[in-house]
Amino acid sequence: MQSTPIILVAIVLLGAALVRAFDEKEALAKLMETAEACIAEVGASDADLQDLIKKQPASTYAGKCLRACVMKNFGLLDANGKVDTDAAREKAKQYTGNDPAKLKLALEIGDTCSVITVPDDHCEAAEAYGACFKTEAKKHGLM
Repeated sequence: MQSTPIILVAIVLLGAALVRAFDEKEALAKLMETAEACIAEVGASDADLQDLIKKQPASTYAGKCLRACVMKNFGLLDANGKVDTDAAREKAKQYTGNDPAKLKLALEIGDTCSVITVPDDHCEAAEAYGACFKTEAKKHGLM
């Protein structure tokens, strides 16, 4: 299976790493476009963006907010700072091509991470979800 950066897994909801034909270049371009807009919005730095791209934990609060902004822009984090499970399921279907095995794995990871307890702070919540996605992806051999 093609391994993509974990943030893509989070942002395009888990299924992206599961699709061999997935256009990683296109997804990364969309991620970068969204992230660039979010950098100004949350006051993040280029170093915060590099942490995101390199699948590293955010090293600053602004870096955590950058992740929250990106997730919100992709419709994955709702107004309460929680994973939007309906949107997540739709993204999973979109990026797994409705392949039953891939969809099942994407939904399993999404279901596991959507029920974790996260802080009320949206920035901290996004970081917690990202850590969960990364842990679950490793468990399933996607990283």
